[in-house]
Amino acid sequence: MPAELSLACPAKVNLSLRVHGRRPDGFHEISTVLQTIDLCDRLVIHRVDPASPLRIEVPGGGAPADDSNLVLKAARAFFGVLGEPPAGVRFRLEKRIPEGSGLGGGSSDAAAALLGLQSLWGGPLDARQLHGAGAAVGSDVPFFLEGGTAFATGRGERVESLDDMPSAPVLVVVPAVEVSTAEVYGNWKGAMAAGRRGEGRLSALLPPPSHRGDAAAWVLGNDLEPVVRRLHPEVDRLLLALGRAGSTNGGGGPQVSGSGGAVFAVGETPGIRAALAGTGVRVFRTRTLPREDRGLFM
Repeated sequence: MPAELSLACPAKVNLSLRVHGRRPDGFHEISTVLQTIDLCDRLVIHRVDPASPLRIEVPGGGAPADDSNLVLKAARAFFGVLGEPPAGVRFRLEKRIPEGSGLGGGSSDAAAALLGLQSLWGGPLDARQLHGAGAAVGSDVPFFLEGGTAFATGRGERVESLDDMPSAPVLVVVPAVEVSTAEVYGNWKGAMAAGRRGEGRLSALLPPPSHRGDAAAWVLGNDLEPVVRRLHPEVDRLLLALGRAGSTNGGGGPQVSGSGGAVFAVGETPGIRAALAGTGVRVFRTRTLPREDRGLFM
């Protein structure tokens, strides 16, 4: 078996997101359509002396290099299912996905850790065990174990793979603000959300069948966006600026991804860099990433 693996950890956008209310466990019930994009972190996993404690290096910053990192939490969950002590692995994480942006970077890193350990250890976990380990780490981790286009419900951990949406360019713009998911959900009020429409049915989160060949038609709104705009004026100004600039030629968006603060639009985006000059935002030109490319080693 190999002693080292290098994996891509793709970001995601929420093509649509509905919030249906708070659950007894304190989380919120949601339904969402998720899509991986080719903006990726890189995770290198080394098998080392079995007696060595778990360790992670984040040479460029952008994530904690201590036990709070979701990669280490995922590794502990993996070994917990195996019934083995969490040891013998060193991780190196190169971050490109901004933290606190609603693009799922930490969850994607955790999923890559699970997939990599599963490979290095010869596939000891079945699909149910791997999914359970991911769900114990974070709500988005089960989605990143699959990637592509998917429908997620519950707190986001129940995932149903969909046919991949059409390939399309995706513009992602990240303002200089880190958004707290807990704060956004804490300020969500059922009366202000559209989430009660459709009661979480998949049909309410997808374009009509006749329009599903158009990638832009998949961008169908985010119930958390009004909260993010109110809490973070930078996001509100960014959405207004993108709207004035026309953002895309016949595309979908702009729209907040997840709990923000990243904003994305699907389609061609001519002239956007000029429109955003001097605003202090980070601009990423990416593409949708199909499911079959999710687990590619770099």
